[in-house]
Amino acid sequence: MVGQIGPLVQVGKRKTALAFHVLGGAAGGATIGVLLGFAGLLLRAALGDTLDTVFVVVVPAALVYAASVDLGLLRVRPITSERQTPGSWPCSLGHYPGIFGWGFDLGLGISTRIPHQSLLVLPIAALLSGNLATAVAIMTVYGTSRALAVVAAVSAADGDFVGACDAIQTQVLPLKRVVGATALVIAGLIVIS
Repeated sequence: MVGQIGPLVQVGKRKTALAFHVLGGAAGGATIGVLLGFAGLLLRAALGDTLDTVFVVVVPAALVYAASVDLGLLRVRPITSERQTPGSWPCSLGHYPGIFGWGFDLGLGISTRIPHQSLLVLPIAALLSGNLATAVAIMTVYGTSRALAVVAAVSAADGDFVGACDAIQTQVLPLKRVVGATALVIAGLIVIS
């Protein structure tokens, strides 16, 4: 994404393009949050307070599993979509709408390649929260954060987008370990609270 959005940011107004990308990420996250939230409300109606128990069991278990994969303790094929956000969108949709679309697609969270297995637990947590506002908040924060990560990488690249992509690739494994360790901490906090 950095290699695609970086050159486009240089073509237009930098801050405007990056703002469109972040707004797209937030909108994508909010959209999937609304869908998961409504499904969670249906689960809440069907299961009642049992859903809270399901949340406390399933979410920490999923976090431990995903963290084990991210930490390299469990060597299984990662669950992910191989689909990438189409690079043609700025041409077919226009400059700023295309950049917004890229952010939106990333913000959906489940429609593009997932870099860390622990991130897959967010939609599960949003669904099992059984609360529309909570689901929207979880997924909006996720979508915004994912878009902001791209913005940070583009901003730090200082025009060397190939070099930035290479630098990101060298940090994939250490970042996976940080995400996995964080997932374990969150699982522990859910269980003890």
